[in-house]
Amino acid sequence: MKILVIDDAADARLYVSLLLRRWGYEVLEAEDGHAGLDLLLAEDIRLVICDWMMPGMSGPELCRAVRSTDLGHYAYIILLTGRSDSADLVEGLNAGADDFVTKPFEAQVLRARLRVGERILALEQRLGEQNRDLLESRNQLAQAYDQIQADLAIAARIQRQLLPTSDRATAPFRAHWLFLPAAQVSGDSFNFFELTPSLVGFYHLDISGHGVPAALLSVSLSRSLVPGGGPGTAATDFFDPATFLADLNRQLTSRDGEVENYATIAYGTLEKHTGRVRLALAAHPYPLILRQSGRIDTLQQGGLPVGMFPEVDYRAQEVQLAPGDKLVFYSDGVTECRNRQGEAFGEAQLRASLNFAAQTGLSLTAVLEERLQEWRGPSDFEDDISLLVLERPLTLSSLNDSGESSATSGSGQDRPIPRIPPSSSEPTAS
Repeated sequence: MKILVIDDAADARLYVSLLLRRWGYEVLEAEDGHAGLDLLLAEDIRLVICDWMMPGMSGPELCRAVRSTDLGHYAYIILLTGRSDSADLVEGLNAGADDFVTKPFEAQVLRARLRVGERILALEQRLGEQNRDLLESRNQLAQAYDQIQADLAIAARIQRQLLPTSDRATAPFRAHWLFLPAAQVSGDSFNFFELTPSLVGFYHLDISGHGVPAALLSVSLSRSLVPGGGPGTAATDFFDPATFLADLNRQLTSRDGEVENYATIAYGTLEKHTGRVRLALAAHPYPLILRQSGRIDTLQQGGLPVGMFPEVDYRAQEVQLAPGDKLVFYSDGVTECRNRQGEAFGEAQLRASLNFAAQTGLSLTAVLEERLQEWRGPSDFEDDISLLVLERPLTLSSLNDSGESSATSGSGQDRPIPRIPPSSSEPTAS
């Protein structure tokens, strides 16, 4: 280790230097503070022995200069002094000295003080290495995080491509939907597709949990829930909702009995020109029917989630949608959305939102999105939120010249949404 000896007295400097060389140190010498500071800036010197009283720059002044200069490492400074007053010691410590050796000194005392300095410098070096390792690890984690975020953004974009882009397949019915994932990728999914020219299949699913694991299963199920998405599937396999869910459950159930993720699903078929719906539920939130009259009905027949038990029987129920009726599917992220006080949004507020949209003629998805955002506040949603609405038009005049539905898809609306009053001021559904 290099040690710099600074002393204007040549004999004192020589004596200290001889001791240090005898103890195995590499010694550099300076005859005053300015020369010593120049050596500190030019060389990698960690230990300094400096006389207090020197012309031009004293020992304390050298300490102040060193502490105000970025050497790239710590320099441990021992002041040699004949002073022993407490005020002098305080002055030296405040100037930046680390230790004192009082003149005249014993060689072994100086050697012991040097060993203390070496231990402190070794600790400083280890801390520096640890800090560099931590900084490198932090940079690696930051790069990994950025890569994960980029991958999630791509995955979210791919997942959204599996969602419907228009409601052409349901014409003359209209379809509206709302999709608010809790993370960049979601465990919720929904779609509809033409089975025959007069029959539409549709589904709305919610995977347990959210994030990447839920999204992976959601994408896998989304492929299985459309004709041609899986090997050996045909349109006829989708005609009976109850049988379809039972077959899907058997395919998903783990052979070793371990359940990692399961799914709640509403799957059904819709006769486009009659409004007849056949529907099977696998533990999915009960769909709501907003009748043209304003009454809200609930479909309350359902079975266990898919992916839990290998042999589960599901039952299909039939419902008739009259002109102007809306069939509403939603994930539990809607009713379980919590505000700052921990209160859930609940089905009552969902029903009130349906009523308000019906009474004002506003877009249901826009009304619900605004209310959920206001209810949740600035925090991100804790769970995925999705809504699918199938609406039977009042008359066939709702079709445009091409025979397609003129309704907009997604959560958009045909006209600006005015300020929506809180649900407590609205009548509740019967």
